[in-house]
Amino acid sequence: MLTCRYNKEEIIQRLSKYKAESLSERELLFIFICGFLGNEKATKKVNNFFLQYTDLRQLKDLSEIELMEIVESENGVQMCKALCEFAKRLNKRPKLTLGKVYSSQEIGEEMVLEIGLKLQEVLLVILLDTKNQIIAKKVIFQGTLDTATVHPREIFRFAVQYAAARIMIVHNHPSGDTVPSKNDLQLTKRIEACGDMIGIGLLDHIVVGSSKYLSMREEKILS
Repeated sequence: MLTCRYNKEEIIQRLSKYKAESLSERELLFIFICGFLGNEKATKKVNNFFLQYTDLRQLKDLSEIELMEIVESENGVQMCKALCEFAKRLNKRPKLTLGKVYSSQEIGEEMVLEIGLKLQEVLLVILLDTKNQIIAKKVIFQGTLDTATVHPREIFRFAVQYAAARIMIVHNHPSGDTVPSKNDLQLTKRIEACGDMIGIGLLDHIVVGSSKYLSMREEKILS
């Protein structure tokens, strides 16, 4: 179990000399929490946070109750929420636009931002027309993905409703690892086979992690 001790004055000196890029995620969180708690307590809070979570960005998904456990201050909770929103807007990029053609890379990068840090698995389908322009997008399932809980009929009911020519499937791995599991591969083959039967092709299945994606089309898992 990794625990660390921090010194506020030393970190602030380094921040002044080398700028914020020199600080680790743990040190950044420590400096923030120190605004509401003392050194010792802030150190414990940081260590506890990184025992439960892998990425500082997961702060944005915490409830007010969970944030209160970290900063022990109502002002701190609201400040944390404001900072998360501030960071979100700094990194904001155009959403997927209906009627536009996107590459697997563009969709993968957008989905990393949209669902890469979700704590549960999310599967969504993107519908495309004959020119591969986006028609619609919808979350089909949220929970634990396997071939028993996700049925192709839910996907293709949505696709038929919009008269889609092709579909792309996207889902995340909360672990951050984008290597497709056995269930992922089985589900992909099942969706591909069902699509072939009704004339709606599976263009790609993209697996998303916290900072990267894997395209089954690019990896030639889909032919």
